[in-house]
Amino acid sequence: MSARVLLSVAGLAAFVSYCFYRGQCATSVKREVKEDLGRWEGEGGNDPAVATPSPAPVPQSSYAAGSHPLH
Repeated sequence: MSARVLLSVAGLAAFVSYCFYRGQCATSVKREVKEDLGRWEGEGGNDPAVATPSPAPVPQSSYAAGSHPLH
C-alpha cells in the first residue's frame, strides 16, 4: 500500500513539474513576442512613409458624358 501511495505522489509531482515547465516556456515565448512587437512598432511598424491611395474602386456613372438627366 505504501509503495502505491509513494508512486502516486511521485507521478503527481512529475505531472505538476511538467505543467510548471510548460507554463514557463509559454511565458518566455510570450515575452519574446511582446519585445519583438514593441521593437517593430518603435521602428515605424506598418506605417508607410508615403501616403498611398485607397485601392477601393470608384463607381462609374451609368450616364454618358454630358447627358445627365438633371441638367
